[in-house]
Amino acid sequence: MRKKLKIGNLVRVNFIGSNYICEVIELVDKTTYKARNIKTGVIIPNLRWKAHKDKKSVWFIEAFISDTPGVKSTRSIDTRKQTTKKSELDQAIKKQKDFIKGNVKK
Repeated sequence: MRKKLKIGNLVRVNFIGSNYICEVIELVDKTTYKARNIKTGVIIPNLRWKAHKDKKSVWFIEAFISDTPGVKSTRSIDTRKQTTKKSELDQAIKKQKDFIKGNVKK
């Protein structure tokens, strides 16, 4: 089944007789794609459908699996660094408590 693939599509890629599940990451041209192996993260360049593959090519797209991409990343989304110091927080809390009590300094 030849289908025009989009970025994020999952496909089954045959590489020297072994099958791997890959995610399409780039459209090189009309029939050529670049994909990333989901388990290992290895990028496979110049992927084509079996009918369009080069004679010397050792990999080709065997089957279309789904439109939904796999897990994007296992890393934490929150990568912000600590930007405030404890002493600054303590001063801000003290000012808030004073304000609540009615002690406003001008």
